[in-house]
Amino acid sequence: MKINKNTKISELIKENEATIEAIVSINAHFKKLRNPLLRKILASRVTIDDAARIGKCEVDVFFNKLEEIGFEIEKSTSEPPKKDIAMNNNENQEIVTVIASGKVTSLDVRPALAQGNDPFKEIMGALKMLQDGYVLEIINTFEPTPLIKIINSKGYVSMVKNEDEVIYTYFFKSDEAAKPIAIPNLVFKVTLKELEIEKLKCKKEIHEVDVRDLEMPLPMVTILNKLEELKQGDVLYVHHKKVPQYLLPELAQRNFKTYIAEIDDENVKLLICQ
Repeated sequence: MKINKNTKISELIKENEATIEAIVSINAHFKKLRNPLLRKILASRVTIDDAARIGKCEVDVFFNKLEEIGFEIEKSTSEPPKKDIAMNNNENQEIVTVIASGKVTSLDVRPALAQGNDPFKEIMGALKMLQDGYVLEIINTFEPTPLIKIINSKGYVSMVKNEDEVIYTYFFKSDEAAKPIAIPNLVFKVTLKELEIEKLKCKKEIHEVDVRDLEMPLPMVTILNKLEELKQGDVLYVHHKKVPQYLLPELAQRNFKTYIAEIDDENVKLLICQ
């Protein structure tokens, strides 16, 4: 298989499963690829170029490892080595300048995640209280892609850095920030009875999944994984313990309708339709 810097990691793994250990050998951060559920969503989003940025190395380091297990590099896309550019492709100079000035509000969400709690409300609260001219720093153990999409859609710029398996995500709203992106309103809060009525309307197969006992971020990963396996017209019925705030914008962008019935604090039902 011929590859270049824009080849997705998921394509590499599909072609040759030895890709997983080859990439893990480059940087321990990529151990997440060993988890089938995390691999399903993360690998499909990340190119070789992205992975090199995350792993703080040159693209050619990846090319060399992948050549060892049989991949062929498209020579025309290979670029001369560049020095001292680790993470620069992902740096937002405006954010870097604000951080250097010390105007940073930091929020470590690892304790909340360790307890199985969703820190979304805490993060959005910190963002709302953020002083003008300050950067919000979120400390996490994985790159919060859905969160970044949500906050970027509100007009914030962002930057992600990986240091020894700790992920720092920065958000900053400036005069030059992009205008908020409109996300289609495809989320409907309903009663359980109304949700069951929508369920009865479904003409195709109904698939069920229970994610109540899974730790973050596995509920979201599991749901997205199941949705990718659905046939056209099938629906997914989800048993959750909370409204998945990170997931909803992702579903809307994929044009899924989501009906949500909140039974109590630990019991939420979702019906996700195409």
